[in-house]
Amino acid sequence: MTFENFYRDVFLPEHRDPRNIAMHASGVIGGLVLVVWAFAADHPGWALAWPVAHVAPGLIGHRLFERNAAVGDLRVTRKDAPGWWFLIANHRMVWDLLRGGHSWR
Repeated sequence: MTFENFYRDVFLPEHRDPRNIAMHASGVIGGLVLVVWAFAADHPGWALAWPVAHVAPGLIGHRLFERNAAVGDLRVTRKDAPGWWFLIANHRMVWDLLRGGHSWR
């Protein structure tokens, strides 16, 4: 499976609810802002909170709005694709949203 196939056939179908997509977007953007702030404010230790800031909103979005019993709520433990593909796919989905290439459905 290629990343493109994964993104189109696995990742996007699991991200249809606009509230869940918004939660993912807030995590991606908030996590990036946190890292930039941490280094700009000379508090690099705060960058260690990036995984929580990045992932938690998306996991909460899945738990509240887009449950999938077959996949489960804790998607970081999945083995159907490399873990870093989920990270990249989150960023790509937000990038697609910002440039108008992904709809809120």
